[in-house]
Amino acid sequence: MHKRKRAWVWQWMFFFSGLWTISFGTVFAIKSDLGVAPWDVLHIGLARVSSLSIGTWVTVLGIVIVAVTCWLKRSYPQWGTFLNMLLLGPFIDLIMFLNLIPAVSGWVLRLVYLTVGVALVAFGVGLYIAPRTGAGPRDGLTLELAKRTGWSIRAVRTIMEVIVGGTGWLLGGPVHIGTLFFCFLTGPLMQWSISYCERLLERITKRGAILENLNQRKVRTYHHDGFGC
Repeated sequence: MHKRKRAWVWQWMFFFSGLWTISFGTVFAIKSDLGVAPWDVLHIGLARVSSLSIGTWVTVLGIVIVAVTCWLKRSYPQWGTFLNMLLLGPFIDLIMFLNLIPAVSGWVLRLVYLTVGVALVAFGVGLYIAPRTGAGPRDGLTLELAKRTGWSIRAVRTIMEVIVGGTGWLLGGPVHIGTLFFCFLTGPLMQWSISYCERLLERITKRGAILENLNQRKVRTYHHDGFGC
């Protein structure tokens, strides 16, 4: 029982650390003013044409996506999906409100911000995926659509993000070099991050059979939450 409790504590520490890391990475990318990930292009575009904040739109769209995915799968989301949907947006808003990441000028510093943002988002995804508490809203929908259409994960994801990014751009969302950074760099970085964080969590908790009982499925290295192509 003691080992199980210890594993449970570390799981949720990784999970919440991952959400905060993704949130800081997202804000770094926003503050770089060099473009953001396709889904964030949509979030920012919606915020610019409405009275709702960026974080609120992250949450609202997350709720809609989870509802659609649950309807398609005829099942309820895991706790990790539910918490990801509700907390990621407020975390981003809080960081923005407190101005924890100051604005910068000049191409060099802006490029540093963008690079840090991409790296943090990728590492944060690894942290929150490693405990296997449930996929984020956008990943869950991607996997379900791939299953239903018979298309590859990459094809479904690419089509989805082109539509999402294009819609966000039409609404005034920022499409720049940073959007390409997220599309082409986050995939490989996330693959490394998820593998590394799984091994790290396994070493810390010596989880072995404990986590096998929690979730029998092997985590896919492409199983990340909507912040890259």
